[in-house]
Amino acid sequence: MSAVQSTIIFLHAALGTSQELEPLMKYLSDKGHRTITFDFAGHGKSAVMPPEFRIEYFARELDDFIKNNHLTAPAVFGHSLGGYVALYHKANREDSPITNIFTYGTKFNWSEAAVAKELPMLIPEHIEEKFPQFRDVLKERHGERWKHLMRSTAHMMRNLEKLDGLTREDLSDVEIPVCLMLGDQDRMVSSEETQQAKGWLHHGEMKTISHSKHDLDKANLREIANIMEEVLV
Repeated sequence: MSAVQSTIIFLHAALGTSQELEPLMKYLSDKGHRTITFDFAGHGKSAVMPPEFRIEYFARELDDFIKNNHLTAPAVFGHSLGGYVALYHKANREDSPITNIFTYGTKFNWSEAAVAKELPMLIPEHIEEKFPQFRDVLKERHGERWKHLMRSTAHMMRNLEKLDGLTREDLSDVEIPVCLMLGDQDRMVSSEETQQAKGWLHHGEMKTISHSKHDLDKANLREIANIMEEVLV
């Protein structure tokens, strides 16, 4: 194995866990990169349940993770929520040491209409009745707190734009290279909102990932890893 080239922090999506990132992490670790991750509070194996889900809270967790692991120049890959948290951290902390950000399926349009479209899939009773297989997945990932997790995520979405929404000014404060990746079959995030965010970044680029949906287990991980590798070498 070659010497370690970069340290990459991997951040999972809402309702996700760090375990889902492991297949992508392996692609990069096989190339000699150091890959590390953690579960956001309220998710997976995290023992913490915050009083309120906020982007600011998760960004603080990222900050603590960076400092506790003595990371001086990490890159970050964030799936969906994870990408939003990484950008929020870089935009709002002057001492953020993050050198590169890669996002996949990160949503930037959190208008009332956009949120209303997503909320039905965050009602536990609806999931139990209509999508029992998804319920079982959530139980396996998060245990019996899966319902509380869904309601907390819905609360965060309803208040995201008002409390922690990334503005044009925020993104223009991000001076590092940012690659916004979007699956060509993503039904949650539009190409238009991703292009707009790219235009507000100083060093932003957008990549469309072929044969890929929003969920990471239905994404072309090899293509994502190759794009990251090209930037990081």
